[in-house]
Amino acid sequence: MAEFVEKRRFKRYSVYWPLQYKSEDGIPKESSISLNISEGGALVSVNRKLDLSAGLIVRMFLRNEEFFIRSRVVHIERFSERDPYNVGIEFLESTAGLVMKFYEELESIMFYQRHYSEEMDRTISLAEASMKLYRNSPAWMQ
Repeated sequence: MAEFVEKRRFKRYSVYWPLQYKSEDGIPKESSISLNISEGGALVSVNRKLDLSAGLIVRMFLRNEEFFIRSRVVHIERFSERDPYNVGIEFLESTAGLVMKFYEELESIMFYQRHYSEEMDRTISLAEASMKLYRNSPAWMQ
């Protein structure tokens, strides 16, 4: 029996994170959401089929600061014709400032998760906390 070997360099977090992307070859800007994210990439839900290895510019707000991240498509899956595409993207450029803001934003989601779980007297997932936190965020709607 083959043993599973994790290839990822960074831990992924199940966080719904609003973002926008546009392709380097001219596809207009589109809004999306991450299904999971790390400092090295994300799995995003998109309505348009993207080409494997396509270059993207991803726009995210982290701690009220705007970041543009050069990225590329590394895998694509779709479960049915009615479903959006799940697209894995690799971030090609990362700065110390981006990484710091990424973890600060993640910590704020975790803080909200703990606070909301106590308030609701039940444990909520990181994904649910991020959805509730960002639902009314200006970054979600841009």
